Amino acid sequence: MSEHSCPVSGSIGGRCPVGHAGSTRSNNLMGPRGCAFSGYGQPGDIHAAFDIPRGVDAEEWLRMRERKSINQLLYNNIPSVQEIDAAKTQADIDAFNVHEQDLLAVALGAPARQVMLRAEEIGPKTGWIDGYLSAEHGFCPPDYEEAAGALSRTPGRIWADLCERMPGCVARGRVQESVAALPLVEGTKEVIPDQALWAAVVALGMLCSIYRFESKNDGSEGITSTRTKKKKPNVLMGDDLGEELVGIPRCIALPYFQISRRMGRTLPHLSFPDQSSYNIKIRDPTSNYPYLARFDNIDLRWPVFGEKAEIAFLKGCADTSASFQHGPDAIAACQEHVMNRNVEGLLREMIRLKEILERIPNAFHSINVNPNSGENYVPVHQWIRWGKFSTPLSKRCPASSGLQFPPFLVMDAFLGRKKYTSFLGLEGVHLRAWLPSNLRAFIAAIEYHYRIPEFVQQSGDPRLMGVLDGIIEAYTGERGFMGTHRYKVFGILEIAAKIGRTETNGLSGAADASRPWEETHRQFSDAMKERLEPYRGNLPVEPHQMRGSFEECRYVTRVLNRSNVDSDPTRSIALVTLDIQDTGITFMPGDRLAVMPLNSWEECAKVAAALGLETRIDDSIGVTGTWARFEQHLASVKRATTPRKLTVADILRRGHLAPITKELALKIHSLLAASSNTVLQVLATDEWPVRGSLGDLLQGALMDTPAHIWDKAFDLENLSWLAELIPVEVPRTYSIASYTDELLPSTVDLAISRAEYKLCSTFSKQDDINRAGVASGFFNPHPQSDDMVSDDEILVGVSRPLAFQLPLDHMAPCAFFAGGSGIAPFRSFWQYRLTTDGLSGGKNYLYLGVQSREKFCFEDELREYVNAGFMEVHVAFSRDSRGLAYDPHTRDLVEKHIPPRYIDTLIVEQGATISDLVMSKKQGGLGGYLYVCGSVAVFDSVMSGIRRAIYTHCTATMENVDLIVNKAFAERRFMLDVFMTPKPLPCNLPTIPLSQLAQHTGHRPGSRMWIGVHGSVYDVTDFCPMHPGGTQIVKSNAGVDCSKSFDNLAHTNNPEVASLLTKYFVGHLTPKPDYQGGEEEISSLYDLWAGYLRTTVETLVAHQIEMHEIQGASIKESSSYDPIGITNIWLRENLPNTIAIRTFYSYQSRLLQTGFPALFGAKLQELVLKLSFSIANAGGAGANIQLPDVLGAVARANAGSDTMACMNEVALVGQFVCGAEGALRFQERGIFDYAAKSVELDIGLLEDLRQEIGVGMDAFDSLASSYGSPNKMQDPDFEASRLTVLSTFLLQILERVARRLGIFYAQLAQCSVYRPELERNPARTRWAFVRRCIRDGSLFVMAHKATTDALTTGQQSSYYMSRANPNQNVDFDSVMSQVRATLGSAQIETQIHVPQQPITLNAVHQARGRSSGDTSAIATRENVGALRAMNNFVEKNSKAIRRLSKMPTMPMSFEDLQRSMTNTGLHNPPAETHDPMTVGLSARGHDIPAHARLPTPPSSRGSSRSPSRVRSSTGMSASAEMLLSKLNQSRARGNSLHSRRSSSISHHYASQSQSQHQSPYYPVIGGLPAPPMSLNGASQPKSNVHAAMSSMMGHLNTRRPRSETASAAGVGIGVGIGMGGSPNLPVRRVRSASRSSVGSVAGYTAGQGREISGHVSVQSTNSLRAFKLRGLAGAGERFAPAA
Repeated sequence: MSEHSCPVSGSIGGRCPVGHAGSTRSNNLMGPRGCAFSGYGQPGDIHAAFDIPRGVDAEEWLRMRERKSINQLLYNNIPSVQEIDAAKTQADIDAFNVHEQDLLAVALGAPARQVMLRAEEIGPKTGWIDGYLSAEHGFCPPDYEEAAGALSRTPGRIWADLCERMPGCVARGRVQESVAALPLVEGTKEVIPDQALWAAVVALGMLCSIYRFESKNDGSEGITSTRTKKKKPNVLMGDDLGEELVGIPRCIALPYFQISRRMGRTLPHLSFPDQSSYNIKIRDPTSNYPYLARFDNIDLRWPVFGEKAEIAFLKGCADTSASFQHGPDAIAACQEHVMNRNVEGLLREMIRLKEILERIPNAFHSINVNPNSGENYVPVHQWIRWGKFSTPLSKRCPASSGLQFPPFLVMDAFLGRKKYTSFLGLEGVHLRAWLPSNLRAFIAAIEYHYRIPEFVQQSGDPRLMGVLDGIIEAYTGERGFMGTHRYKVFGILEIAAKIGRTETNGLSGAADASRPWEETHRQFSDAMKERLEPYRGNLPVEPHQMRGSFEECRYVTRVLNRSNVDSDPTRSIALVTLDIQDTGITFMPGDRLAVMPLNSWEECAKVAAALGLETRIDDSIGVTGTWARFEQHLASVKRATTPRKLTVADILRRGHLAPITKELALKIHSLLAASSNTVLQVLATDEWPVRGSLGDLLQGALMDTPAHIWDKAFDLENLSWLAELIPVEVPRTYSIASYTDELLPSTVDLAISRAEYKLCSTFSKQDDINRAGVASGFFNPHPQSDDMVSDDEILVGVSRPLAFQLPLDHMAPCAFFAGGSGIAPFRSFWQYRLTTDGLSGGKNYLYLGVQSREKFCFEDELREYVNAGFMEVHVAFSRDSRGLAYDPHTRDLVEKHIPPRYIDTLIVEQGATISDLVMSKKQGGLGGYLYVCGSVAVFDSVMSGIRRAIYTHCTATMENVDLIVNKAFAERRFMLDVFMTPKPLPCNLPTIPLSQLAQHTGHRPGSRMWIGVHGSVYDVTDFCPMHPGGTQIVKSNAGVDCSKSFDNLAHTNNPEVASLLTKYFVGHLTPKPDYQGGEEEISSLYDLWAGYLRTTVETLVAHQIEMHEIQGASIKESSSYDPIGITNIWLRENLPNTIAIRTFYSYQSRLLQTGFPALFGAKLQELVLKLSFSIANAGGAGANIQLPDVLGAVARANAGSDTMACMNEVALVGQFVCGAEGALRFQERGIFDYAAKSVELDIGLLEDLRQEIGVGMDAFDSLASSYGSPNKMQDPDFEASRLTVLSTFLLQILERVARRLGIFYAQLAQCSVYRPELERNPARTRWAFVRRCIRDGSLFVMAHKATTDALTTGQQSSYYMSRANPNQNVDFDSVMSQVRATLGSAQIETQIHVPQQPITLNAVHQARGRSSGDTSAIATRENVGALRAMNNFVEKNSKAIRRLSKMPTMPMSFEDLQRSMTNTGLHNPPAETHDPMTVGLSARGHDIPAHARLPTPPSSRGSSRSPSRVRSSTGMSASAEMLLSKLNQSRARGNSLHSRRSSSISHHYASQSQSQHQSPYYPVIGGLPAPPMSLNGASQPKSNVHAAMSSMMGHLNTRRPRSETASAAGVGIGVGIGMGGSPNLPVRRVRSASRSSVGSVAGYTAGQGREISGHVSVQSTNSLRAFKLRGLAGAGERFAPAA
């Protein structure tokens, strides 16, 4: 319970006017006389007031006076005689006496409080070595400066001094030297007093961890060369002190060992709280509301890297832990009240605890991955570096885990968690043994004695049970702390795994690979279910599937009243009051209420009449699945021991009846055997969902469906089909529009606007019929139908938005922008501010946009506030000229004629005030808090008005406007509550293929960003700045189908998200072609190729995100260290920063050393194997077909001389990581230049691969549309021909992909770190280079190489020399030998790298801390699926492979097969060229001369083929040849488009190369931005059930009794045919339409009758092809040190 609840302190800012005077314990706080606030005493002469003898401790005397006897406490409810007589055994009789544990607890007092009192007494004397614990500060230090100050007065201050210098030492690469230079200071008590132990253990732990980090990541963990390595410091190590301190200098190892022992730590280890909670400084010790260590009131004392990610993340973790500061005192008070059987006192403390827990998610959201979040921003690519630093010192010591923070294990014990069998449960039990002693004792005290949940259940008090439900949801619910924590971790880990993990790059690319963030998500789900099990039972679904469902509505209420809030006679907005008396519901301003609406009796009557259920409305139904969960849920919320069976009325009233979804229409269509024309008309709609209800559909279908079909579909003997037909309705969310200072509110208000829509023409029969939405129509029906409103029970639940709450500073000015019913949350805001602060609080401004004067809500209430000077109100009427103007002199709203206007015009009019509110205090503004609530249109209008106002009054450019607005968002002063009414989505647009989706990754400036979700495509470019999770999580899923992540984040069940997405709808995703029987191989290839495309796209996006920071910084910009972290990783205090070198070296090592394992590894081999087998199998055993050596090309590219040169250059970069001999200062600009060019080449390669694989993806759709049923009739080998053509074309693409890898290495080998012409002092750079070559012995090699180069002037790299020769193809035997070699080696590697048993969290942290240049364990696990698939394929087709391997020699090559097709006009694959500088273009597929056709290969299926069959001389059917020609021509069109654009791009790159000599800054992405690819045409009741039902039946179509139906069966059928025509025709139409279409490639737009052109592949605008090689070769020196 907060002090705001006190009627006295609540009115003066939440502080008691008498309390807080130098007290450190809550039971010492003094309140005014008569104060009944919990924990406060009364001032004055307490001895006289209570007749306490003088000279006696008053507090101890009162405590002793209130102490009761044991019998009074434990035997106040002795069993009756009857209960005793009912006991049958002696054990039962003995059980009537209390347990010894309870006796001991009562004799000693409440255990939790006693632990706390002992800690408060002993802690200050011993330096809190048992752990921090006090009533006032919880588990936080009472004085954050005490330990650090004590350490500074001892010889151990050298550790603190080095920690302060550590960011600079890391930047200079001097960590090991600095640590080794420390003198030995022992950690004995004589040297380091107890008061300094906490600071010492933190400082030494961080020094040991950073030394270990530097040892593992010293520039030799990736690519290495034979050059001399940097020598390790020659100092004494602490190897004899245990494996944790092996390899760590004894000057820090020995004192760390000694101090850890004094702290009770058996093994030295650095815990999570050590780095965060005990490593902060308080900015203002007096700013302690609502708690002291808030994010904005703390600084990190000793950062290690000094980066934004490290500082923001650790501060956020400290803030999260500190938000639980008053939790231990509340828990101890709860236990005391349970011991004393004090229900009212327990209720107050449980509400207080609930408020504390509801605060934690907001504190946790101080960790923000949104780049616009200012000092709260956590760049995930930097966070990974901290993760490697925090790895445990050994496998046996505890890991640095979030489970070490107090709220987790304390609340688990408080709520009585029974199971700890999950992965994180076992880890929690393990970590609990390593917690500080006071924390462990406190947990044991609340876990084993006076359990609060048990007492609440036994009391039967609905208020206590309701509050306990609120505590459970606040801690472990989906919208509580655990849910928030899980989603935050999911987002961070997904980005980390994709962009910066040491193990792999683009990890999520493989569909069959393990995705670590999803595994962590599942582990969190298991732990949440264990916590919920005592209260929810064994949950059959995952927690995220409960989000946005009925599971969130755990309270039962009724509608008390519906009243007008304006003078609108139609009551478009109503104030709905709900009864929450004795439910235990509490809420705060800004909270939302989730409600389960009920369908109107009219809609229920329609369905019941059509289905013949009017007499069975009360019949119970056996349910399964979701309805069974709902049945159990109702019993749970009503505290029933056994669930009540659901009835027909329950299904109809609580099920989803409107609008008609596609799934619902298809169910009816299937049940009626496609016999209803009404259903067919609905299925032919242009948009989903259809504006109508299930009752409308059934009423229409009843009249045109044969009776016998209807009776068979809806059997009245067994009604189980009803629950399968009608799904459970989902809850709606409304902002709470009221506030009360009551301990438990009795009512809650909602301002609900009635949403109306026009009924679909299929049901309205061309009439104009308006309908109200299900929820808004139920809560706010038309005033004429108020007499039909029922008082049924409604399920509700409370949720708190993450970023829509009032500021902690009550004096901060607030501006509220609302449209229509968006005023609802602001009513609770101004009521709260008036209640807590009165007229002395901060200023309030309301800017309201409504349609007319009649719809001006809460006018009387607002006028009172205006007259009192509490608020300024400004209104804009969009359809009314009867305006209202605020008069500051009279403080009133004055009638005035104002032309109709929107809210943006009003904002511009008030622009001076609003601009000051938006601008921060540092910018000279007021630093106000701005809130926007309304539809998306209102939000757009408000933002437009604010930008125009700032442009008019504050700045001269729109760029500065963006800076001011972004600053407000970054400081979390701009908060949004934006909603959107769902609108139907068109379904007649051309579909979007996967290849087109893949092109829109948004990684180039000005490009668009698309995502695919459940078959739909959305352009989320404009939504990214609004996304609460930031842009990176969206960008990491750009260009792919992210439905799985969408489901895991519970967005699918969130109606708000679904509604908002309709604004950004682009079109539907092209479905997978409907492959029939016999086409399993093509279907399998489709899935495999789609997975490969996904891998390519995610690797591209991941790579760009990871490298953006490196390329985004210019060496001309300096970023000095400041408390919020560095922003430019290249420079630290105007000197080169080795963090940037380390980042680039680590990434490029992975990129080159593993050869893009996700792209060119097992998945590529799997594709080559299956495609080669298909071609070889089609040729038969007698055809020795030569195949492109794709795998050999990749292997040669990875092992060529160019690759070796690249390796040597990256190894040279690694030499600068730890600042070897200060050489970095002589080549800093060269490294910047090298990193820029490397990233340019990386991006170009990945874009080219995406383009190529996209072309292959289009081939599947082209194949499906071009090779239809007529071809199948003409070609008996239809399936075999399709597979051969497709395999041929895809192998051509893979050949180009393999060549492109070699081109990439050749281009990268042109780049060098050594660029003396760029350096500030070129002469010193050259001399430093010569000295280094002399030291490592490479000077002679260098000279020899120079001589050799002089003798062979003009000769190109080895790769281009080899490409001048004709392409070396291989036969199928060679492909199989390569595959078998891979499978054999992979079997051994898999056994080594992939653990067979689940690894522990400690092992995960250890693996995270390891760095290896080889393919990592995660990368190995990613390829396991592909390796296993290859192995299964080889085993399955072993006979065919053996048959094909025994092929007689025959002069049939792959090129011959392709050249033989030129007479039919085919476009040929790329030919070899003798010009090494045009190899890039030749790899693009230029024509080659045609040759004579070769004989048809003998058939391997002679026994099954007809001898009279006619086939072309190429071995393919004529239709197959034509199709391959079309595929290659489509490829040629894409190439010609690229050729027309290449010259301009080349000119751009050349000019950029010239500028590079002047400035070392190179942007991330060169060339022209790719134009966004758009799709043509795309756009964006009565209380008595029986009385209510009977009143509706008279005018409805009613199902006839079975006897009548049977007698009229023949007539019914005849009428049906007569009215609807032959039923076969519409059946055929629907069935054909249900097949998968490929309208994106070839097809017709519905209703237009014109052919739609296929997707035209657009080439990358940034690929660095052969024309760039010439520029790179002549750009400067190619002088790299030899290996």
